[in-house]
Amino acid sequence: MPTEIFSVLLLVALALIFARILGYLFDRLKQPAVVGEIIAGIFLGGVVLAVFSGQILVFYDYKLSLPQLDFTSNEFVLLAEIGILFLLFISGLETRISKLKKMGRTSSFVAVGGIMFPLAFGVFSGLSFGFSSQESIVIGLILVATSVGVTVRTLMDLHVLDTDVGTTVLGGAVIDDILGIILLAFVLGIESLMDAVWISVRIAVFFLIFLILGLRIIDKILDLGERIHLPKAFLSIALSILLIYSFFADRAGISGIIGAFIAGILIGQTVRSHKIANDVKTVGYGFFIPLFFVWVGASLWENAGDDPLSLAVIGVFSAVIIIVGIAGKIIGCGIGAKLAGMNSRESLQIGVGMIPRMELALIIVAAAISHEILTGEAAHQILVTTVLLTIVTALVAPFLIKATFKHS
Repeated sequence: MPTEIFSVLLLVALALIFARILGYLFDRLKQPAVVGEIIAGIFLGGVVLAVFSGQILVFYDYKLSLPQLDFTSNEFVLLAEIGILFLLFISGLETRISKLKKMGRTSSFVAVGGIMFPLAFGVFSGLSFGFSSQESIVIGLILVATSVGVTVRTLMDLHVLDTDVGTTVLGGAVIDDILGIILLAFVLGIESLMDAVWISVRIAVFFLIFLILGLRIIDKILDLGERIHLPKAFLSIALSILLIYSFFADRAGISGIIGAFIAGILIGQTVRSHKIANDVKTVGYGFFIPLFFVWVGASLWENAGDDPLSLAVIGVFSAVIIIVGIAGKIIGCGIGAKLAGMNSRESLQIGVGMIPRMELALIIVAAAISHEILTGEAAHQILVTTVLLTIVTALVAPFLIKATFKHS
């Protein structure tokens, strides 16, 4: 086997070991285990990468050459991204369509509030610091989309994912992800009304085919797993549906994690779902999901360049964006939830649950740079700020979520 494969295996082993150890320590301290896994990634991506990567260890007369340890390599990122797909798939398995319908109005209010306030705060902050109007709009868009992975993991650990609050957060995150992608398309330069229509049609077709039609035929597809008398054949069919839905969601222009979530919802409605739930959790939590959170932490160092210490110094602009990013979600989503009839505690819980940013925030800033909307020093400053935003919100959100649910 190629040496590179064994290098990736070493990365995975280190990631799993450190994620479990630090996750366990945080759990013993009665803190969210996911924070320990993210910190494991920060440690592995910084200290271990800097000290041990490429070194030669000498044991008496035997020399052991260590490979380049890169926790943001394409191979490791692939495994990490499968981890977030598993996490959203599991959350879908534990979510009922009846509850989603019940909380649909509330989720819509939450999503709209969670877009309007962060977008306005981001644009105003950008203009205040001297960025152009177009650059400021990009800053606002970075603050719009929620990364539901950290929140889902924390809600699962607290056993409150299937509550009204948990369902509202999931629904709101899906809606603001889709709206954020549409807004990004406009900012990147839709040349005609037909382009905007085409984007909307692709998203509508995806939901029409893969959600509505899926409800009608999912049982027949899962029947294959019953007829194939091989070990875990039913699990194989379910995971195939997960991957297919993620692929077509990505091709439709929306996030692959939304496809994973919908696949989980569809399978979760069937009477057979209990046959695979534990197996999926075993594969997900035992292997893929910890790798995702280690990558979240390790990605802090990815954009540090030749001066990693530059990320340790948060400038005034970065601090302001992080603060308004957190406040925008709490205020906007909280007001939306309150207008939809939730009480004050539930509104706060929902606002806090919508804090984390990750995938779409990084996609937006990367797309803006590639389309030369962001250039030069502005591009560097906004990129570094976005990286810091994702790390800080990923670390802060679990503590705040746990605090707001403490007496529930």
